[in-house]
Amino acid sequence: MYIRIGQGFYMVGGGDAGPGISSYKDCNVYLVADGGQAVLFDAGSGLDTGRILENIREAGVEPSQIQYLFITHCHGDHAGGVQDMKRALPCLEVVASAKEAKLMEAGTERMLGLAAAKIKGAYPADYVFRHQKADRIVEHREVFRISGMEVEAIVVPGHSIESVCYQMDFKGRRYLFSGDSVYKNGALSLQNCYGSSLERYRKYLPRLAGRGIDALIPAHFGFTLTNGQAHIEKALAYLESSALPPMV
Repeated sequence: MYIRIGQGFYMVGGGDAGPGISSYKDCNVYLVADGGQAVLFDAGSGLDTGRILENIREAGVEPSQIQYLFITHCHGDHAGGVQDMKRALPCLEVVASAKEAKLMEAGTERMLGLAAAKIKGAYPADYVFRHQKADRIVEHREVFRISGMEVEAIVVPGHSIESVCYQMDFKGRRYLFSGDSVYKNGALSLQNCYGSSLERYRKYLPRLAGRGIDALIPAHFGFTLTNGQAHIEKALAYLESSALPPMV
């Protein structure tokens, strides 16, 4: 199963906080394909990687066409599936920020936020994050050009130690794959675990200001294909207030 969002643009994974087309613990996994090349945004939890790969095939894209796997951050629901993806697709280039890459390669359960999440009941007690080394460390404002896509990395610590949002210009529209950094209606995601910081949100989220985003594509819940920048600006306005911004 998959959801076609636009020409060459698909949701191929997503659990209980999304469309339910792969494991309940998976974030929304997005595929963009053009001219025989493709990129993937996040990898899911690792509990259902085979299903995600099959969804990619059902969308008419061979997984071997995927050149880059862009990781927004290294919580289990986003990066627990990276090892499986890399084993299935050895030529895949896994991209993450420096601090998130360290967690993906060797982070403890506490540093990955898993210990606290298991106490909350958000993960099964026997869930194991399978570590994987990143192939490429991405820098803030680094740009990738793949066929008809241009992808810019925007490093936005706040939800996690060094989250990355990815701005993609594709077929005349500007998308922001925001991971868990910002959601519709200006909502944020601050957690009581290592690396999550409202102070960092205040410092770094302004990097998303004034970018002319058409479509805001978070990793959970709903997305919007129009007026995405307005939702981001709403989040920035909340951060100017003394009241806590809305959280998901």
